[in-house]
Amino acid sequence: MANKRNLKKEINAIVSTLIGEYILTREFVPGVNAEKANNILVKIKELRDEFLARVGANGGKDRKQVKAYYKHLKSDFNAKVDEILSDFEEITKD
Repeated sequence: MANKRNLKKEINAIVSTLIGEYILTREFVPGVNAEKANNILVKIKELRDEFLARVGANGGKDRKQVKAYYKHLKSDFNAKVDEILSDFEEITKD
């Protein structure tokens, strides 16, 4: 398991990439609904806040519990990122 600092850096790096995608989509894709794009930005911010807070709460002292906690955290994070990416696809279909 990676340490908390590296996990937080990975979360921030992915969030930064999503924000870059937001900026590119908002500025350079014609016909994008600004309100829907802004809702995606809010989701990205909430994603960052939620998962950085969850990194600090590791689920206990037992090594197996901690390992399971971080495994679950990573799968939840990946699911939320996939959801945000599908939102990007949805607003750029037209």
